[in-house]
Amino acid sequence: MTTSTHPVREHFQRHAGPYLLAGVLLLACLYLGYRTYQLDQEAERRTQALREEVRAGQLANDRQQLTLAMKTFVWAVRNAMLQNKPGEINEYFNTLVQARGVWEVLLVDPSGNVTLSTNKKNEGVPFRYPAYLLGQDDVFFSEKQPYELSAPVTGPNQRLGTLVLLYAPTPVLADSSAAR
Repeated sequence: MTTSTHPVREHFQRHAGPYLLAGVLLLACLYLGYRTYQLDQEAERRTQALREEVRAGQLANDRQQLTLAMKTFVWAVRNAMLQNKPGEINEYFNTLVQARGVWEVLLVDPSGNVTLSTNKKNEGVPFRYPAYLLGQDDVFFSEKQPYELSAPVTGPNQRLGTLVLLYAPTPVLADSSAAR
C-alpha cells in the first residue's frame, strides 16, 4: 500500500476534468457578460445617433413648413392691413392659435408696440419678446423652444409691421430621459 505524499495533487489529477470544465464555463460566462455589455453600449450609441437624426430631420421639416406658412400668412395679413380690416386679422389669429402647437401670434407695429395678439394682455404694450425678432428682413426662424418666427409685413413703400409666431412642435420621439 503506497501512501501519497501529495494528496491535493492526487485529488486534482483524479478530478481534472470537472475543474477544467468549471474553469471553461466561468471564462465563457465572463466573456458573454462582457460581450453583452459591449452590444448594449453599441445599441445605445446607435439609438442616440438615430434620435439625433430624427430630431435634425424634424427641425428641418418644421423650419421648411413653418417658413412657408409664415410667408403665406404674411400676405393675408398684409392684404387685410392695406384694406384697414383689423377684425379680419384678429379672426386669422384666433383661428391659427387654435392649431396644435401655436402658443401666440402677434402683430407688432414699426415702433415696437403690439397692435394685435392672441393674448389680449399683450395688445397696446411694447413688444416683450427678444428685439431681434422685429428687425428681420425676411422670414426668421429660431429653433429654440418654443420656435420663434417673425416676418416683416411690408406695404408698397414701407414696413407696416412684423408678424411674430411662437410655436411649440410636437416631438416625433419621446424624450430619452422620460422613456427610462
